[in-house]
Amino acid sequence: MKGKWRQNLHIEPPEGWMNDPNGLCFFDGCYHVYFQYSPGTPCGESVRRWGHYVSPDLLSWKYQGIVLDADIPEDKDGVFSGCAVPFDDHIEFFYTGNVMDEGEHDYVLEGRGANVIHVTSPDGSAMSSKKVLLKNPDYPSFCSCHVRDPKVWIENGIYKMVLGARTKDDKGCVLLYEGARVDSLEYKGSLSAPDMGYMWECPDMFDIGDKRFLAFCPQGIEQGEYKYQNYFQSGYFTVDGEKLSDFEEFDYGFDFYAPQTFIAPDGRRILIGWMGIGDDSYTNPTTELGWQHCLTLPRELTAGPDGKIIQNPIRELEKVRRSSKTIDGEAWAGLPFEVCASECADDVLLSVSGASITWSRTAGVLSLGFTNDEGYGRTVRNIRISDLTDIRIIADISSLEIYINGGRYVMSTRFYPEHRQVRVAAQGVSAEIYTLRLNDTLIAIGEALIDFIPDKTGCEFHEVGAFSPATGGAPANVCGAFSKLGGKSRMLTKLGKDPFGDVITRTLNNAGVDTSYISYTSEANTALAFVSLAKDGNRVFSFYRNPSADMLFDASDVTSDMLEDCYALHFCSVSLGDFPMKDAHRTAITLARRQGAIVSFDPNLRFMLWEDKEELKRVIWEFLPECDVLKISDEEIEFITGESSVEKAVPMLFTGSVKLVILTKGKDGADAYNLNGVVSSVGPSVKATDTTGAGDAFIGSFLWCLKSRGIVRGDLAECPLTVVKECLDFANRYCSISVQRPGAIPSYPSIEEMK
Repeated sequence: MKGKWRQNLHIEPPEGWMNDPNGLCFFDGCYHVYFQYSPGTPCGESVRRWGHYVSPDLLSWKYQGIVLDADIPEDKDGVFSGCAVPFDDHIEFFYTGNVMDEGEHDYVLEGRGANVIHVTSPDGSAMSSKKVLLKNPDYPSFCSCHVRDPKVWIENGIYKMVLGARTKDDKGCVLLYEGARVDSLEYKGSLSAPDMGYMWECPDMFDIGDKRFLAFCPQGIEQGEYKYQNYFQSGYFTVDGEKLSDFEEFDYGFDFYAPQTFIAPDGRRILIGWMGIGDDSYTNPTTELGWQHCLTLPRELTAGPDGKIIQNPIRELEKVRRSSKTIDGEAWAGLPFEVCASECADDVLLSVSGASITWSRTAGVLSLGFTNDEGYGRTVRNIRISDLTDIRIIADISSLEIYINGGRYVMSTRFYPEHRQVRVAAQGVSAEIYTLRLNDTLIAIGEALIDFIPDKTGCEFHEVGAFSPATGGAPANVCGAFSKLGGKSRMLTKLGKDPFGDVITRTLNNAGVDTSYISYTSEANTALAFVSLAKDGNRVFSFYRNPSADMLFDASDVTSDMLEDCYALHFCSVSLGDFPMKDAHRTAITLARRQGAIVSFDPNLRFMLWEDKEELKRVIWEFLPECDVLKISDEEIEFITGESSVEKAVPMLFTGSVKLVILTKGKDGADAYNLNGVVSSVGPSVKATDTTGAGDAFIGSFLWCLKSRGIVRGDLAECPLTVVKECLDFANRYCSISVQRPGAIPSYPSIEEMK
């Protein structure tokens, strides 16, 4: 299963390889995380680019695509690591452009170019042309070809920069630059320390309170039993003028490297690292599924009483705590969860599935190891600790971050349990487990198909000359609208192992929809629908779906992990016929209910798919009471209720769980009903050229608007009509743009266009 081991709380690549976090910043109301990205190659063989994620809250992350590619001679072999400096109206980026010359070279003393390159962006995504600031000849003469990873900040109105370097005699150091402008950066000296390796990567200089720290990643330090246990290390010095002292590692676990820090709007110093490491002996089984690695959770940095950096998960994480229970010896828990242990005895054992944490006061050693093969080659990591006060474990689907003694020490590791339900054991401590649920994803279940769009409109079906394929299906379209607005969405369906299934997957991926849980079959083909458009813009469908792959998606294909982060589950009536997909809907609704999610239903009547219209009506009334939000059109309400009067029909729809009824009226806008009454909205007057997917755009954008305003299931019945109207207005505007463009998902505007 492609979704196996996909994390809930951590940033991962959509596919391919991820390493160093880059360009961390807060800008225009969002947190921005860029990262080293090799798409298509889970082992990182392709040229590095920069991928981009954004979040409003450091919890819910949305992938924005590749923003920097290797496309000039000075970065032809990779857009390597760098940083961001945000201003009020733009962001400035600095990174290393990697160049590998052809021929016989050692690539240390010659044959390699390391260029500091500068770009700007007005929004964090659109990038300016690239400007090369420094090349190899501009660095001090004692440097080898290895100079990289600029970290830039502004201090007292002056640009300051640190660069990681390797000297010609194989000593690691950091180069210091400053200037009044980016194009006037001048070398001001270097910082180094004895016996600290041959190369210092990923430098970062920052203040916490009145203390200054230099963070970096030294390569070439001899590994030990209690420190420097990884192949490459990551840590920090305290800085006093030109003096570096008291080196300390950031993380004593298996998987941590290349951290970078930035300042949050409230002044917190936040760190994010790569939860991976290069050239070590252990592996990650997700390579077989098409991707590898993730980033750590964001961590808040403070200075402890001993002058060392204290790291703790961002306080926002407490917002996703749900139920809790005490561990009495052992318990079973569903990932992700948090374990908080205190009142530590002289001997402590904490385990999460095969990962075991032990501590002995007599030995003064805390160890993290594996009792089974879930570590995939990871063995043991140790810390010398004379006293243990508390342990906090953040356990995601395939990672553990362990915070010890209030964050004085941290150990991070990947692990790969076969099941989401894992055994947790605790001895010698008082321990609580908190369930962690983000509940931020719109999940749609049902058909995803290929719509064949006509080459001309306003004519009969037989008058169409040619058709062009486009991804469609109402549930898939709803996901597309939600994701194009910046939300997280997931599609649950089955596709044929055929080129049309590949097209659908690719289109949904490009729109930001999670396709990890789509399954594929050779028993049936992907569904097709030929569409013609009449003079009024309305559609006539001809379906090839008897059976199609989506109809074979059954209840056994739906698992609890698919819906554990569900904000809303959306479905339609097309897939409620007498075939396996109907039972899959029942299971999905049950699981969504357990998460407290909104259930949304759009009957979306397609009479040509039903031999008996009365059976269609019966099925709608079977599922209608299961929903919280019902979206129904003025063309459907009489068929479903038997009443021609809207005033008489709407009250009939408030049955079972229904809390909010939305009546769409095409160009005349929409009405919404709940316990507070009714509210209406009319969208802009536009000339519709293609209404394909318009209703899906409406409900997708409406649900996104509810989510963006923090409206949850319990709020729907008495949600203030002013809020409901805001969402109706937004959805109407969204549709007014969509119907002026051809197709469904391609016609949906992004949040930037809506602004």
